[in-house]
Amino acid sequence: MLRRNAPLISPEKALLMSTPAASRPRRPHSEVDSGRRAILRGSAWAVPAIAVAVAAPHAAASTAENLGAYSLTGTCGVLGLVGPGFLLRASSTSSLPADTTVTVIGSGIANIGFFSVTGGTARVAVLSGTSRQITLTAPLAADATLAIRTTLSISDAFTLNAVTALPTGYVATGAKSAGSVSSTRILCSGT
Repeated sequence: MLRRNAPLISPEKALLMSTPAASRPRRPHSEVDSGRRAILRGSAWAVPAIAVAVAAPHAAASTAENLGAYSLTGTCGVLGLVGPGFLLRASSTSSLPADTTVTVIGSGIANIGFFSVTGGTARVAVLSGTSRQITLTAPLAADATLAIRTTLSISDAFTLNAVTALPTGYVATGAKSAGSVSSTRILCSGT
């Protein structure tokens, strides 16, 4: 007679339960290691390794110098007077180091023009007809602004996107590291 709440047992388990322990077949050692104990042993070794891996980036970041909230902003300039481009402003507390780069990529036009730099010391490298890289050759003082301008006219349709990169060993908490300028021949906007 089957009881209502009795647990169901497989025939193999029922046979093992009825066989004395001394006469039961033993599992090979390799099967035993694949059980819970082996998993626990493996995880015990993994925890310190994971802890070291997680702590390493934190330790590396804590040695970098924080330059604060510098900004890169797109600007339309003034039609016929000052060309469009970007303003790179150092934070009020730290200068931007030499070798900081601003990479400008243009679209909607075959050539993004000749770039000039005022307010600091930098070199302009022509990467292609639609890309330039501006590299600071001397630090940009705290609260100073570097103007990066092109000979393009806002009466042309184009988009310029720029992004900064800091040299190794520096971080910038709260920085605005990218900017853009977009001209539709009628309207121009910079961010």
